[in-house]
Amino acid sequence: MTRPNLAIIVAVMINVVAVAQTPTARTSWPIREAPAEWRSTISRADVLIVSMQDSLLRQLHNKLAQGGSALAFGSCHVDTTDLTYRIARAEGIAAGVTSDRLRDPTNKPKGWAAGIVAAHTGRKALDVKGFAVDLGDRIGVLRPMVQTKTCASCHGTLDELSPTVRRLIAERYPHDRATGIVEGEIRGWFWVEMPKPTR
Repeated sequence: MTRPNLAIIVAVMINVVAVAQTPTARTSWPIREAPAEWRSTISRADVLIVSMQDSLLRQLHNKLAQGGSALAFGSCHVDTTDLTYRIARAEGIAAGVTSDRLRDPTNKPKGWAAGIVAAHTGRKALDVKGFAVDLGDRIGVLRPMVQTKTCASCHGTLDELSPTVRRLIAERYPHDRATGIVEGEIRGWFWVEMPKPTR
């Protein structure tokens, strides 16, 4: 084999490897425009998201009542992570929470969700209903988490954070980006990955 032919073969092989390693573009739809055959799966994902949200809010309100924002701050991440994994395991699916303004880097957006999350930074939650994403054999569902008064004691503007919470954030999360969120904005996202319906 001549050197020019070998160079061409090597160049082609490098391009094939590069293409194989490029993240797959995913097709996504606003929830209301998702394929009709996905409706029941999206509805099931929504039930799980409502369950996660209700459990999270119930735990958060209990912790706030028991010990204020410092106690809620200390348990929110652990409780949220534990809760989402429990629900996901029980249902045999994947689920969690994410945001473009992370406090905990382990909650970074999944690859399929990252572009959607980034594109909606700072948007009002009421303007964004959610998205369905084609993941091949699964469907990814994203629903926005709205910043409320309850969330403000740990995620609000600096004047809404107590000195104790500011100190805890600085100690535990020195690279925190999860504050300064205004009421009504998207604070984060609930996500669920569900198997596609069989025909």
